[in-house]
Amino acid sequence: MAETKKLSLADILAKRKEFEDMVAAQLQAERPTALAGVLEQIKLFNFTAAELGFKASPAATVQASSAKSSEASTRVMNKPIKSTKGEEPSVWLAHPPKFLEAEGAFTTYQSGKSVDAWLVTPADKKAKTNFLKKLASRLGKVPTKEQLGDITKEEFEAA
Repeated sequence: MAETKKLSLADILAKRKEFEDMVAAQLQAERPTALAGVLEQIKLFNFTAAELGFKASPAATVQASSAKSSEASTRVMNKPIKSTKGEEPSVWLAHPPKFLEAEGAFTTYQSGKSVDAWLVTPADKKAKTNFLKKLASRLGKVPTKEQLGDITKEEFEAA
């Protein structure tokens, strides 16, 4: 029988390091192929991040569901209008928010009184100008000096 060669602790640690290096090199070589396989499976079965055990941020969820492309970016909507009763912020896109009519914003504007109560930040000149422009266009009446506040007629007309 052949005698087993006794290895010193230094030899064992050197062989262990050599083995770990070999395993790391093999993993590095196989990683791209394994990743491609996993991505193919995710696409095939349409797995979501939650199903895979990842927590998706709200921005990533919105981006993935609305854009459907890898180069899309999220859109942050500024909501400059609010309800006077419920403090519900909103934005006037194609149509005015329903609460404006329900709370009398249109009649207030028609009467020449200030509509600052429906603005989240009345001091924001841009938001106020845009709101007054939309009211003026909808109702066909230019805002009064009281409604304009610190906005000049020139600034209003330029917007």
